[in-house]
Amino acid sequence: MLGSPVLFIYDCNEEDMYKEAHVPGAKLTVYDEVTADKLPPDRNATLVFYCYSPECPAAGSAARSAIALGYTDVHCMVEGITGWQDAGLATEPK
Repeated sequence: MLGSPVLFIYDCNEEDMYKEAHVPGAKLTVYDEVTADKLPPDRNATLVFYCYSPECPAAGSAARSAIALGYTDVHCMVEGITGWQDAGLATEPK
């Protein structure tokens, strides 16, 4: 789904971690500051939130906020950036 114009990926990690490695195209966001003005106007867009690992609650909190704002296609990448990297998937910066 990477590269899809209706897919929005949000990294809920700290800025230094984001700068080290993030999912390509992910936007850094503060997990407890998710508001409609920081999300796409289309409430049917696909939103994916992730943080560091399964033990980190930030992505789940951000996803719940998006759902409360009326977004209908919201996902939480539970394994986080560590799971992404463990799977051998590409990160930015390269």
